[in-house]
Amino acid sequence: MFLEGERVRLRAVEPEDAPAFAAWINDPEIRHLVGGPAYQYSLVGEEEAIRARRTSDWERGIWFAIEATDGEAPRLIGNMDLRRLNAEARRGEVGMLIGDRAYWNRGYGSDALRTLCRWAFADLDLHRIELSVAEYNPRARRAYEKVGFAIEGRLKEHRYIAGRYHDTIVMGLLRRDFEAATEPES
Repeated sequence: MFLEGERVRLRAVEPEDAPAFAAWINDPEIRHLVGGPAYQYSLVGEEEAIRARRTSDWERGIWFAIEATDGEAPRLIGNMDLRRLNAEARRGEVGMLIGDRAYWNRGYGSDALRTLCRWAFADLDLHRIELSVAEYNPRARRAYEKVGFAIEGRLKEHRYIAGRYHDTIVMGLLRRDFEAATEPES
């Protein structure tokens, strides 16, 4: 399955993606930004995670590789998932990582998130998508806000990273708000 955005394509995660994924999460700055664990990820562990998640279902969620498509050939730049799907309440939670630093601050994350939301609201018939972000990651928060996510709350001292407690910002997006924000002007 491919989901096409303006500048990105979301595709199924493949075993060949493991080295890039492991390298990104092992970068200390990236691991800090996403609130990852203090320990290093192994390539074998990343390969096992990919194998375990190759089957998408409502319980385990759906995992995508993010490719930039505005170059000569698609380039793997990150990954995202839609998880904690609840069919009755029609909601899910998104997580995203743009791991290739050359693609930071250039709108690729917003395009990827917009693409995923469009698909989740239209094809999965979700009503709500939510996410959480570390208080000290304003770049991610801006990307989420560009798509229409709004801050709904703050979990005080929710994360313990590098010897300090940090707040987690909770953001949400309703289908009707996304549709209103993406309607073409007449």
